[in-house]
Amino acid sequence: MTGGMSRRTALAAMTLAGAGWGAVFVAPELAPLAPALLLAMGRFVAFGAVSLPQARAVLRADVPWGRVVAHAVTGSLLYYALVALSVRLAGPTIAVATIGLVPVVMALLSNRRGTAGVWALLPALALVGVGQVLVHLTPVPGPGGWSAVVGTVLALVAVASWSWYGIDSHRLIAARPDLGPVLAGAQGLAAGVLALPVAIWLVATQGVPAEPVRALLVVLFLGLVSSWLAVRAWHAAAARLSPVLVSQLMALETAWGFVFAALLAGSVPGPVALLGEVALVAGVALAVVTDGHRERREARAYSAGEVGQPGGHADVERQESPHDHIARHGAPGSSASTARATRSAASLMRDERGSSAEECATASSSAHTSNPA
Repeated sequence: MTGGMSRRTALAAMTLAGAGWGAVFVAPELAPLAPALLLAMGRFVAFGAVSLPQARAVLRADVPWGRVVAHAVTGSLLYYALVALSVRLAGPTIAVATIGLVPVVMALLSNRRGTAGVWALLPALALVGVGQVLVHLTPVPGPGGWSAVVGTVLALVAVASWSWYGIDSHRLIAARPDLGPVLAGAQGLAAGVLALPVAIWLVATQGVPAEPVRALLVVLFLGLVSSWLAVRAWHAAAARLSPVLVSQLMALETAWGFVFAALLAGSVPGPVALLGEVALVAGVALAVVTDGHRERREARAYSAGEVGQPGGHADVERQESPHDHIARHGAPGSSASTARATRSAASLMRDERGSSAEECATASSSAHTSNPA
């Protein structure tokens, strides 16, 4: 997967990533006798293991390890630890509903061009928000009291943790498209190294879980599909789509989790939850359509010459008035003007060649991507 994929392929990749992450919500039910924390740590150890074949390519690349380790912590270990604690302290309804704020928070934080992008997506944001509320409206008994308060605070920290990861990983892959083939492997190796000591400690103190083969199969599935494949799909799609749209597509994680939970339970959810699922998916679809309109408007403006290049100001030099030109370069016909004109022409030719080369090098990876946050 590369940053030069088409928009349709990028949307499919993000849908795949959402499905992989949505499976995390039901995976513990497939191995109910294994501790949830051990499954989580085992998942990231497996993530590192399936990333080992890429180790040589990762080590040869100029990987910013500080940021990659931070991504492994905030997007993997810390995030899922906070989610697990929040579910235990506040109950699944409050915890998951709070985590559902991630698309809204990312949309607000990733819009550096002003509020226009968020205002355009406001109807989609509203549908996603209503969908999240309706999906989790049916209460599931929770501890209540101060335990619920602490659990809610931890869920909010989890929202901040994953939002920073999502935004910064998008920024990194947009600025360094050459890392696309190895970034998922690098994150997997970092997560595996960090999770391995914790997993060993859990097994040493709690023993091997009951039904170890079942637990191992779940861990391998989570490591391969919910981590390695989902992260690769996320990075590839993030290099092609705008950060505000990427934030809305994160709601697909909840949507897929809802579907998987219904399949596992073998029953159809109530009408309110179904309405919430429809609103959530409709909000994501509306966000895709709205962002598509924005891309087409920008493409038409670029083709018509209204902008010099996406996000640039190449037309400013062409708008210089004759008076300003004479003031800066001298009157036509003067020797100073002739010398300056010769130097300017040579410089302009170099600039144009450099600009064309730069546009060709970056068009396939980030012409449609703005740096978030």
